Order: sequence, then C-alpha cells, then structure tokens
Amino acid sequence: MNNFILHKVQGFLDRVSKEGHDLDPKLVEEFKEACAKSITRQFSNKKENWRPRMSSLGRPLCQQKMERDGVEKNFEYNALLRFIFGDLVEALTILVMKSSSVNVEEEQEAVKLKLGKNSVSGTLDVEIDGKVWDIKSASPYAFEHKFGEMGGYKKIKEDDVFGYIVQGYLYSKAKDKDFGGWIVVNKASGEWTVCEAPEMQEADKKEALALAEKNLKALVEGEKFKRCFTDTEETYKDKDKNIKKTGNRLLSSICGFCDFKRTCWPDAIMHRKVGSTARFPKSVWYSKLKKREV
Repeated sequence: MNNFILHKVQGFLDRVSKEGHDLDPKLVEEFKEACAKSITRQFSNKKENWRPRMSSLGRPLCQQKMERDGVEKNFEYNALLRFIFGDLVEALTILVMKSSSVNVEEEQEAVKLKLGKNSVSGTLDVEIDGKVWDIKSASPYAFEHKFGEMGGYKKIKEDDVFGYIVQGYLYSKAKDKDFGGWIVVNKASGEWTVCEAPEMQEADKKEALALAEKNLKALVEGEKFKRCFTDTEETYKDKDKNIKKTGNRLLSSICGFCDFKRTCWPDAIMHRKVGSTARFPKSVWYSKLKKREV
C-alpha cells in the first residue's frame, strides 16, 4: 500500500518542528474561513429541514428514520465541542496537506448521485491524485484499534456503526473515481495515519451502493420506524468459572453510540461493566441496571 500522503505530511511536520515554515497567506485565510464557518454553524440553533445525506445513508435505518421524523437527539453537553473539534481538525488537516505538497485537487465539494428513482447529495472532504478521501479525527482508541495498526479497512467494514464504508463509496461513485480511504488524525496526540481502501473495490462498492439505495428508498417513501436492535442479558463468570446472570440488560454497541437511544431505551444508563475482572472495567450502556456490584 502506498502511504505517500502520510510520508509527505510526516516529513513536512518534522521539518517544521526543527526549522519552522512560513505558511502561504492564502492557506491561512482558508483555514480562518473554515474555522469561522464551523463556529457559526455549530453554535446556531437554526434547524435545517431533513434531507437524505451521503454521510449518514450507511447508518442503521432506524436511526435515519428517527432523524427524518424529527425525533429529538439526546446529545450530552460536550457534543457541541466534539463537533467543533472535528471541524477544526479537518480544516487543519487540509492546511497541512496543502503545505506538504500533497496534491489536493478538490476539497469540500458538493456532489449528487441518483440511486434508483431517488437522489442523494453530500459534501466530500477531499480528492487527492484522482481518488476520493475522507478525513476523520479520532480518539486514541479509535485511532489505534479502528484506523491504525490494530484495525484497518476490513475491521471497519465488519462493524461499520457510522456508515463510513457506504459514505466513501457514495462519494466515489458520484465522482466516478476510486475511494482512497480515510486520512485520520489522533485528536489527543496529533499523530496521523492513512487507512486505505482496497485497490480491488468493485464488489464492496456494489454492496455499499445497494444498501444505500435500499435505505434511501425506505426513507423517501415514508417507511415507518421500526427498532432494528434489541438488548441482551448480561452474564459473568464467577470464581469457579460458572456462568451467572446479573439481572441487568445490555444495549448493543450500535445503540450505545446512537443519538436517539433514550427514545428507544428511556432508562438507559452508562455504568462500568458489572462483574468485569479487569483492573479498570470499561463503561457500557445498560437498558436495565438492577445490580451494580457482583
């Protein structure tokens, strides 16, 4: 795999850390404008009318139907800042790539695609050397386990909660160009990685476009909401390795990430994993939490 983007960026940033660099004033102005747009958009309480978007068409259909139907999202107080951080990292990524002589041919380009009888639009992040790429800011865990050495394209495809695969192939189909993959920045450390899509991608593209067309049809034609996932009974192993029940019920990871989870699961609560033998148990979402200790 050719990580030419990563090599150029790392080389550039290494030189800058040692020698400094005079940025192109035009790139600085572009960065300022992108940041200002993000702050203005994210702080505004103006609600846009729903429309199907390439960025979400690969997500679970139940989530998309709730958004279509105007169901209120259950954001935590820090969501606004998370969204802004993502926008700012993306703007900074473009600035660094352009300064690194990466061949950025298009950025933030509006595209449209017809799927069956319906159409969907979106805004692709960046086009480099004839391929469409998506820019992501990631937590340290996602950076390593999803996009980095312990993850990769296949792992993303196995559990694509956010519809990244469909999103990428929709953009590439709209431009009639290959999908390059994801350019990812660790928002805690500033590290970069490039998670590449396979060179042979026709089968995956066909599968992704078929799912997108199916979801788009259901959304546009007013198919009613139906919950797609259920919760599961929580179990653990006692000191004799016997499987025991806690009486609690766990949400699936997909529901845990969903902005509408409290609509389906009004009593949902995040709590450290009951019965975990780990030194620092991870926190998970429960639909019912009766027992907090084992």
